[in-house]
Amino acid sequence: MRVWRLALIALPLQALTGCMLNPPPQWLGPPPQKMIGNAACMPPGRVLVVARLPNDGNRSTAEAATASLVSVLRASSDVVSASELEAEAASMALGGWATGVVGRLQGGGGRPTPEDARTLYDRFRITTLIVSDLSEYDQVWGRDGKFTRATIDGQAVDLVADIPLWRVRGRAEVDEMRGRSFEFAMEQAVQQLADGICKQPKPFDGFKLLEIRRYWRR
Repeated sequence: MRVWRLALIALPLQALTGCMLNPPPQWLGPPPQKMIGNAACMPPGRVLVVARLPNDGNRSTAEAATASLVSVLRASSDVVSASELEAEAASMALGGWATGVVGRLQGGGGRPTPEDARTLYDRFRITTLIVSDLSEYDQVWGRDGKFTRATIDGQAVDLVADIPLWRVRGRAEVDEMRGRSFEFAMEQAVQQLADGICKQPKPFDGFKLLEIRRYWRR
């Protein structure tokens, strides 16, 4: 009786061992090419960040805000700016194509065409597009005096699946700060947007914590 029990236990173990040793079936195909790892909140692959540029005098400000966003997101993901894409493309004799794609995105042309998305993936391993939009950046009078406000939106598209991923907004209102109101409002709006996209690691900065306590308006 004991022999039969041992035999019954051994049969499933033998079958399981055989499954583990046998190679995977051919219909599974080859494993996918390894992509550069990003934070869990980002798809694998490179992330292209492009600023939507207004027609007024805030173009340089919008570009500066997007450059700051790129810098913050690089703490957790493989991010490339529009100028970096154009530089890489120029080395591949694709400079004119990249300038055209970036220009359409900056002008509010929506997502890339399927052909452009395929080129971004095949040649540059870019899988995700983030378009940032500085929709508000000014000073206004409130109940307690003048304050500075900044709002920057971010919208992401999965270029491989051709689907929208998310839309996030960063917004800050800062009381009058001598010489730093606009700069500080922009920093806070960009950081809030980046945290909304993917919680970013930040070093401890006691001075900025004090500034936030004193000047953040709810």
